Amino acid sequence: MRLDNHLLLKYGAAILISSLLMTSCSKNDAGNQAGQQMPPLPVNIHKVQKRDIPITLEYPARIKSVQQVQVVARVPGTLEKKFFKEGSFVSEGTLLYQIDPSRYEAVYELALAQLNIAEATAKEAERNWQRVEKLYEQNALSQREYDIALSAYETTQAQVKAAEAAVKNAKVDLDYTQIKATASGSIGQNLQDIGSYVGTAATNSLLTIITQSNPIYAEFALSDMEVLKKRYTLSHGSWQNITAAKLPVKIVTPAGDAYEQLGVFDFLDNLVDPQTATIKARATFDNKEGILIPGLFVRVVIEGLVQKDTYAIPQKAVMQDPSGSYIYVMREGKAAKLPIKIDNTIRNSEVVVLDGLKGDEEIILDNLTKIRPGSPVMSAEDFGKMMAARAANTSKGQE
Repeated sequence: MRLDNHLLLKYGAAILISSLLMTSCSKNDAGNQAGQQMPPLPVNIHKVQKRDIPITLEYPARIKSVQQVQVVARVPGTLEKKFFKEGSFVSEGTLLYQIDPSRYEAVYELALAQLNIAEATAKEAERNWQRVEKLYEQNALSQREYDIALSAYETTQAQVKAAEAAVKNAKVDLDYTQIKATASGSIGQNLQDIGSYVGTAATNSLLTIITQSNPIYAEFALSDMEVLKKRYTLSHGSWQNITAAKLPVKIVTPAGDAYEQLGVFDFLDNLVDPQTATIKARATFDNKEGILIPGLFVRVVIEGLVQKDTYAIPQKAVMQDPSGSYIYVMREGKAAKLPIKIDNTIRNSEVVVLDGLKGDEEIILDNLTKIRPGSPVMSAEDFGKMMAARAANTSKGQE
């Protein structure tokens, strides 16, 4: 019989008390004193046993973009056009802005013309060199004439390369007048008005920011890893490379809602922050719907850890006083106060007990506000049996 059957226990206690009162009326003074003793309080109990316990660790975290790209002007000029809608998704290579290309087109055309001149001059020098080389082999020219022709040929070849570089440089500047997305993601606010003169200085170069939001990171800090290693075992993998274990991670939003996509614990820094004594860690999540926004504060719950061969008790049995946590246990029919040291709250509303238990305790789970050290108590099961037997004896007496 369980204490959950409140009705039975209520009426059972009433019958027991009534019986004691009736007995006291028909006894002598010694009997009266016995009848006035407090009946035992029925309680549910939990028998302690060691077992392997799945552990979940919870930490505050901040959502961070995998990549955040600043879109800047790389050549100065007047901003002529904008081709995107603020807050929309843009793909890498999408045209975002147009800077007035007139001057850069002119420079490019001039560079092309100078390249043509250099190439024509080089061809003439090459032909002259070929003639000189043949005459020199026939001993029809002096060494000086040979050297002059060779030098002119080599100079014009170098001039062609310089002209080609000038054309390439002019083409790069011209292409920079079309500002394109260098990454895919959500594009932010336009920071420069159309018609403004933009340049390469810090004050007027930044045009907008592209934030990559899929996948997305949740960054958090782990406490001392050596403590974690001593307390917990990975369900698979090893502590030497915890990221290879691919521990599942879930996100709980500030509103208390769980994000539907599970993430993966995939990064652990190799340095300890000396100010906080913590290690930076990260989990990666799919964010195709864009629900998780960079900068959002959430909580991450890490699963896949096990605390082996330990005690876990119902959280409702744990009470607090100025000295710390304690529980009530049943010893020889009486309640006894037992100080304990607990770890974090885990699944199924249990807590891990680090110290204070031996393994033979019977922990009291209810009526905790009614009992005190030394209060007579009885397990609900035994109390139910006692009341059933008393009811049967009463029935036989009436017959």
